[in-house]
Amino acid sequence: MTTFSLTSFNARWGLTTDDEPFDLHAAVAGFDTDVVALQEVWEPDDGGSGLGAAAEAMGYHLVHVPLSPSRVSPRPEITPDPAAAAGTWGVALLSRLPVRSTRIVDLGRMVERWDVADRYAILAEVAVGSTPVTVTALHLSFALPNALAQLRRLGGYLPGHRPSVVIGDCNLWGPMAATVVRGHRRAVRGRTWPAARPHSQLDHILVSPSIRVVSSAVLPPAGSDHLPVQAELEVS
Repeated sequence: MTTFSLTSFNARWGLTTDDEPFDLHAAVAGFDTDVVALQEVWEPDDGGSGLGAAAEAMGYHLVHVPLSPSRVSPRPEITPDPAAAAGTWGVALLSRLPVRSTRIVDLGRMVERWDVADRYAILAEVAVGSTPVTVTALHLSFALPNALAQLRRLGGYLPGHRPSVVIGDCNLWGPMAATVVRGHRRAVRGRTWPAARPHSQLDHILVSPSIRVVSSAVLPPAGSDHLPVQAELEVS
C-alpha cells in the first residue's frame, strides 16, 4: 500500500475578501502535500505572479490553464473582453509525484450568458509508487445547469480501470457532486465557503472505489474566501 496527499484551494486571485494580496506561495508551501489543485489563479500579463518559479522551488511540476481574461483593478473580475483584461484567471495543478501524462479537456457551457469563463479540466496521470492514478483538477461554473452538465461530461473522460481523484471547486454541494461523478465518493466532508462563516461545502476531493481515505480535513483560512480541503489517500 502507498499513500499520497492532496490539497484543493480556491485562491480568489490571491486576494482576501477585502481585495488585499495574501501570500499564496506561502500557503501552498504550508499545505506541503504531494498534489495541490488551485482555482481562481491570477496571472498578470507581465507574468508577475511568480507561481511557476515558486512551484519549481518547492519541487512541484506545474500545469496551469487560463479559463478567462481577467483584471484585478478596480476589483477582481473576469471579462469576455481581452482588451479590458490585464491578465488571466484559471486553474493549476502542482504535483511532486511523477507526472506521466497530462490532458486538458473542455467541459463546455450550456448557458453561456451566465458564465463568460471557459471551463477546462486538467487530467494528469501521476505515479503513486507503482500505481498510476488519474488526478483531475477543475473549477466548475457557478451556474448550476452548467456545473451539472460539466461534471457529467467529465465522467466520459475518467478511467474506469484505475484509481481516479477529482479535485477542485465544484460549485456544488457534496451529495450532488458525488452522485454526478459515478463511482466516486467524497473524501472530505465539511463546510468550506465562505471562509469567515462557512455554511456550504463547494470544494471537494472525490475518489474512486479502489482508493482508501486515510484522513481528511477542512483546513483553517489560508487567505481567500474559500477554506482549503486536504486528504491523505492510499492505493494498493
